[in-house]
Amino acid sequence: YAANLVSAGDSVLVLAGNYVGFDIRKNSNQNSPIVFKAVENNVIINQRNSVTPDGINIENANWIVIDGFEVKDQPRAGIRIVVSDYVVIRNNNCHNNSRWGIFTGFTDDILIENNSCSYSANEHGIYVSNSSKRPTIRYNHSFNNNGCGIHMNGDVSMGDDGIISNAIVEGNIIHDNCLAGGSAINMDGVQESEIFNNLIYNNHATGIALFQIDGGDVSKN
Repeated sequence: YAANLVSAGDSVLVLAGNYVGFDIRKNSNQNSPIVFKAVENNVIINQRNSVTPDGINIENANWIVIDGFEVKDQPRAGIRIVVSDYVVIRNNNCHNNSRWGIFTGFTDDILIENNSCSYSANEHGIYVSNSSKRPTIRYNHSFNNNGCGIHMNGDVSMGDDGIISNAIVEGNIIHDNCLAGGSAINMDGVQESEIFNNLIYNNHATGIALFQIDGGDVSKN
């Protein structure tokens, strides 16, 4: 209900309880973001939104903040952000979702910080895809995911240049992932980026991998 009513500058403050997810497709601006914030513990989204098979879906919407939700048992992603810029995903716990904890596609200047992403049944804890510029992925805990802890893939077949550039991957704790293969930090078509101060242990495949399969160019610099 609230997601259907918000406009630039609004904050939705959410009390403890179980909730249906939401789909937001409204632009805001730098000075007046739209904020969804859990103000108590145990704010749980355990049913998909009515539009996509995800808990929270942000699509064609800039300057959105998602802060403090537990999102679980979703048919696809806990939190999905596509074709949206300047989005902040912070302090969320995304677990036991079918494909991904947090997924992005064609997002510039996204900040993914201080989230826990675990027990993704089929793929990755955090997945940044499709020609993303300046993503920051920091201070997250990604563990017990079937695929990668953090996966970045430019995927040129989806359009644009197929490059993820100027990424910062910092201070993440990544362990017990990759039963299905992949890497703790997996990078296909990632360039001009910094990966530092991450703690990586007890993963079942590679620690850090840089390569080109689907990316528009090799990973470099």
